[in-house]
Amino acid sequence: MNRRSTLSHYARRLLQAIKFSEKRILTALHQMNIHSFDAGDIIWDQGCNVQSWSFIITGHVAAVVLVDKGGPMPVQIYGPHAWFGEQSLLTGQPSDLRYTCLSSVDVISMSKRCLDEALLSEPEFLRFLVGLVSWRVQQQMEMLTLMRLAYSPLRVLMALAHFAEAQRFHAGPVFAAKCDPELDIPIVQGQLACLCGVSRTLLSECLQHLARSGWVKLRYGVIELQMADTWRHFARRQRQRQHIVMRPSIADLLGELALAHQERVQNEPDGVDFFLSVPPRSRLGSAISGFTAVGAR
Repeated sequence: MNRRSTLSHYARRLLQAIKFSEKRILTALHQMNIHSFDAGDIIWDQGCNVQSWSFIITGHVAAVVLVDKGGPMPVQIYGPHAWFGEQSLLTGQPSDLRYTCLSSVDVISMSKRCLDEALLSEPEFLRFLVGLVSWRVQQQMEMLTLMRLAYSPLRVLMALAHFAEAQRFHAGPVFAAKCDPELDIPIVQGQLACLCGVSRTLLSECLQHLARSGWVKLRYGVIELQMADTWRHFARRQRQRQHIVMRPSIADLLGELALAHQERVQNEPDGVDFFLSVPPRSRLGSAISGFTAVGAR
């Protein structure tokens, strides 16, 4: 199998996973492209018209809201196996979010025309996309409310939990990837502080508390989350709280993590394993090189 057919086969499996019919897959394969970006690149800016629906093969993308004070406010972080940009495409309105690369990113993009045609002719895909959008809108609104009101230490913990949530496949709450219990954060502390809208000093203090309690490991240039399932459960608990604690101390938040861990181990992990495996990066890089890459690398 040559490099072009390798990626074509991968794209076919991807379209099957989102409920495209075989006839529509044959058409869609000719309307999909590969794009590559570097860390810090803006894929779609806030206020611009999104031109394609994108699927992340490798890397992480943050969807942020730009606010007058406090810098960017993250409402979603997308990792491998995540689609993004569908809300603006469906409404036809400029994007409310800025999509910026947290690391080097490779994406497969589907043109707006292809998406519109599929919505008109593929009822199974339409049901899939409606479920995805409704789930994400609720999740983003909960996160935006929390991050606007949150005291700085909570913003740090929620940003870390974002990456644990991005580790799962974001096509919907019932699709999940098999996840490792440990997870490296793909950005350095300075970038993370900017993402959280906090000072580097405050971020460092929070990380030291988390490290002493065993929730993260700090290596040279790397933050490693421990027990990623607990971080996901912690984020879900915080978003769904009926009453937001405005200024929780770091001790309070460590207690919340411990409680989230206790609840998680008492229940079966949520989600099911996702069947679409991603090629190893070495093979993926070879596959991508067979296409005309668009964007910076």
